[in-house]
Amino acid sequence: MNEAFRLLFDQVKSGVVWVQRDGIVRYANKAAVQMTPVMLGQAMMDPVADRTVKAGGQGMLKLPFQFELTTQEAHPDSIRAVLIGAPVGSDLMVVLNNVSEERWYSQALENLVGYIEAEMAHPIEALARKLPQIARIVQQQGATGDLAALVEEATSLSVKLSKLRDLVSVFGESAIQRDERILLSDLLRRAVSEVMPAARARNITLSAQGLSDDLPAVYGSAHWLSKAMSEYLEQSVRSAQSGDLIELSIQAVGARVNVRARNQGLFVSHHERRGAFVPFGVGDTGKPGDARQGIGLALSQRILEQHGGCVRIEDEFDSVDFVLELPAGAPSTQDAQLSVEQAHRYARDMSELLNRSMARRAKGGDTAPASVTDATAAR
Repeated sequence: MNEAFRLLFDQVKSGVVWVQRDGIVRYANKAAVQMTPVMLGQAMMDPVADRTVKAGGQGMLKLPFQFELTTQEAHPDSIRAVLIGAPVGSDLMVVLNNVSEERWYSQALENLVGYIEAEMAHPIEALARKLPQIARIVQQQGATGDLAALVEEATSLSVKLSKLRDLVSVFGESAIQRDERILLSDLLRRAVSEVMPAARARNITLSAQGLSDDLPAVYGSAHWLSKAMSEYLEQSVRSAQSGDLIELSIQAVGARVNVRARNQGLFVSHHERRGAFVPFGVGDTGKPGDARQGIGLALSQRILEQHGGCVRIEDEFDSVDFVLELPAGAPSTQDAQLSVEQAHRYARDMSELLNRSMARRAKGGDTAPASVTDATAAR
């Protein structure tokens, strides 16, 4: 067997068994030995694996061929196996993965979600409601030192716990879609005010453009879309460097509305971009300082998906854009019992959207930013 292949397979987590077409084992990495009994120069000891490999060697199976094994233990694990052709020559390979281990982690995550929903949701909400009053009392009494620091730390912890509760809620079974009429400019203004302390602390400027109420409305849950907007903008700020300028704008593009946070000169690697959509940054990096800074864009993405939209990161020639996109004009789903007023309002929105689109076509353009309002935050 080629030494380069040996070095490669010794590093992978999956079990790899290299066999001749007559079923004789030529190589097995450490992961494979832990999943199924094998010895070099002999046939595979698991009868299912032995029969499958020999059938494949005789051309009786269409490769790749999937089958399952069990470990030789008192409480056996399930192993998913795939028989494939070797990279070189006419030999075969069996690739093994522990399915029970994957299911265990999946079940553990489901149990955690259930525990948070059943045991932690109400205490988290109660803490969030009581903390502002406690903070006011401490401030009025002029308390300093440990007590003031404790209130500040509790407030910070409450914010993180609330985000965890929100993440569990939007990844649960129940849908969060609502048919409220929403102006994205209002949501963005509120989100800017929420993230402004963090932006100022890092010397980051937020410049908002195109926040005119003349833009087409979107429909959904104002409560959840507000959270999605805040998380989206918080991630934009978190990705920026000290002294950066983030330009915020809203544009109508066909039947959809885009919120764009543009950072000139910023570079976001593919690795960082992928990690931004992973809750808590799991698997992103091992650095303790800034690896797991928050929920990331997972919360925004889930909320927007349930509203027919998305959040993404785009690379321009000299900038990086964090883009939040939603359908405009009318709700994607409507309740059976709509009032006459709601029906008229939906019809007006769709009519305005159609007229806007026709006007742009007549001018030869597809997109047009709305008017600029004074919503710039100084450093």
